[in-house]
Amino acid sequence: MTKVFLSIIFLLFLSACKSKPIADLILYHGKIYSMVSESDTFEAIAVKNGKILEVGNVVSLKKYEGKTTRMIDLQNHIVLPGFTDSHIHPISGGLALMECDLTGLTSQQAILDSIKSFAALHPTTSWIRGESMWLSAFKNGNPLKSVLDSIIPDRPAFISSTDGHNAWVNSKALSMAGISRETPDPLYGRIERDPKTNEPTGTLRETAQDLITQLLPKYTAEEKIIALEKALALANQYGLTSLVEASASPEYIETYQALEGQNKLTVHINLSIYGDINKGISSVAEVIHTRDKYQKNTGDIRYNQVKLFMDGVVEGKTAAMLRPYEHDDKDGIANTSADTAIAVITALDKAGMQIHVHAIGDRAIRMTLDAFEQARKVNGIRDSRHHIAHLHVVHPDDYPRFKALDVIANIQALWATLEDSYMTELNFPFLGKERIEWQYPIGSLQKAGATLVFGSDWNVSTQNPFYCMQVAVTRRGPDTVSREAWTPQHLIDRYSVIKGYTVNGAYLTFRDKETGTIERGKWADLIVLNQNVFTCDTFSIFKTKVLKTFFEGRLVYDGE
Repeated sequence: MTKVFLSIIFLLFLSACKSKPIADLILYHGKIYSMVSESDTFEAIAVKNGKILEVGNVVSLKKYEGKTTRMIDLQNHIVLPGFTDSHIHPISGGLALMECDLTGLTSQQAILDSIKSFAALHPTTSWIRGESMWLSAFKNGNPLKSVLDSIIPDRPAFISSTDGHNAWVNSKALSMAGISRETPDPLYGRIERDPKTNEPTGTLRETAQDLITQLLPKYTAEEKIIALEKALALANQYGLTSLVEASASPEYIETYQALEGQNKLTVHINLSIYGDINKGISSVAEVIHTRDKYQKNTGDIRYNQVKLFMDGVVEGKTAAMLRPYEHDDKDGIANTSADTAIAVITALDKAGMQIHVHAIGDRAIRMTLDAFEQARKVNGIRDSRHHIAHLHVVHPDDYPRFKALDVIANIQALWATLEDSYMTELNFPFLGKERIEWQYPIGSLQKAGATLVFGSDWNVSTQNPFYCMQVAVTRRGPDTVSREAWTPQHLIDRYSVIKGYTVNGAYLTFRDKETGTIERGKWADLIVLNQNVFTCDTFSIFKTKVLKTFFEGRLVYDGE
C-alpha cells in the first residue's frame, strides 16, 4: 500500500514538473511597463520559445527557472515593449550610409568639404552621389550648379536633400541629362532657373529629379542586402523591433525576402508598396499585381499596404496648400486631381489594401481625407487602418475628421521644433503667421480623438525615437536647454507618445494581438533602457540609451 502511495506521489510530482515549463530567459529586478495601462508594471518577465510566458514578481517567476534559463538582472532599469517606427526607409537609408553621407552638416562649407573629400577618396567612381544635404544651408533652399562645379567639374554629381524632395546637380549631370533652358518642367516637378537667362540653376524639385536619377548606376542586389543589414542593426540599437517600410519597390521587396530567407530579419516588417498616383487608376492594378506576386501567409513580412505621394514639401513650395504661399501666386503641387485621388483610393480600399499617404500641405491632407471619406461611402466601413504621414500643415477644421474616418495620424515629431533651420528659414517665410501655428498639430489631433503613431522618416531624420519623444513633449530641442514650448497648443504627454511607439504602432501594423504590449502569449519584443523615460527630466529624454533589445526573445542588440 505504501509503495502504491509513493508511486502515485512520484507520478503527481512528475506531472507537476511537466506542467511548469522551463523559461529560456528571465529578466528580473526591474520595472517592466506592460503598456496595457499607464500604471501596469511588474518586476520580472519569463520568456520561452520567443514568447512571453508570464510577468509578475521575482518570487512568482522563480518556478520557471531551470539549468538552461538565461537570467538577467535588470538592476532596476525599466523595460518597455519594442518600438514600431511607422514610417522609415531602411534600404535607401542604408544605401545612403554607403555614399557621401552629409547627415548632420548644416553649413554650406561643411557640405562642400565633405563632398570634395568623398570625391578625392573615390577617384574612379563614375557618379558622385551624396545624401541628406541640409537644404537651408543654401540661400532660399536653391543650391547652385556653379558651386558644385567648383569642386566636381569633371564627373556628374547628384546630391539629394535631407527631405528627399530636392536635389542639387552640377553642370556635367545637367548636360548628360540634356537639361537646358529649353527643357520644360516635368509634370509634378520643377527645374529651378535663373530669372534672367532661364538657365537651370542646379536645383531640381520633385519629379524633376527623375531626369537625373534614371541615369544613375543601379545598386547591386548584394549592396541592397548590406544596406538593409546596416539599417536593421541601427534600428535594434534604438529599440526598434517593428518597421513600416515607407516606399517599397519590387527590387526592395526582394531584398527583404532575401534577408528573411537567410533568417537575418531582426524586426517585424510591414511593406508599403509604392503606388504611382501620377498614373491615376492604372496604378491600382500595378500595386495589386505586386502584392499578389510577393505576399506570403507566413513569416515576419507583410505586404498588404500601399504608399501614395499626394504632394511635395513646404521648403520647395511643392506641398499642396489651400491658398498660395506667402508673397507668391502658387499654391504648390498636388500629384493628382481630387477626382483621381478619390478614384484611386476607393479602388485600393475595395481591394483590401491598407493605404499609407504622404501628405504635407493642408490641401493635400484634405484631398486625402475626402478620398477616404468617399471610399467608406462606396465600399462600406471596414477595419482598414489607413494612415496619413507627415501632416505638416493641417487645417484645424480637419482635426476631428481623423477620428470620424478612423484615419491614423502618422507623426514625425522631430520636425516640430524651432531648433531646425528648415523650419525657421524655409517654412516660416513661405507659410505666413496663421499657418505657422498649424504645423505638426500633434496634441491637437490627439485631443480631437485621433489615433497617433510615430515614425522617423529615416534617413530624412535620425532613427532615434528618444529625440522625437522629447520634441513631441517640449516642442523644442532636442537638447538640455529648458525653455517654453513653441506652439504649446500642440503639446502631448510622454505616456501618449510612448503608447504611439508601442501599442498604437502594433495596431497600425495589424500586429496588436502579437506585440505592442508585454502580456502573456505575445512575442518577447522587449527593450531595456538606461533611464526611466516616464520620470526623467523632460529635457533629458533625448539622452535615453537602449541597453538591450530583444526581438522574439532573441538578444539582437546589447549596449552593455
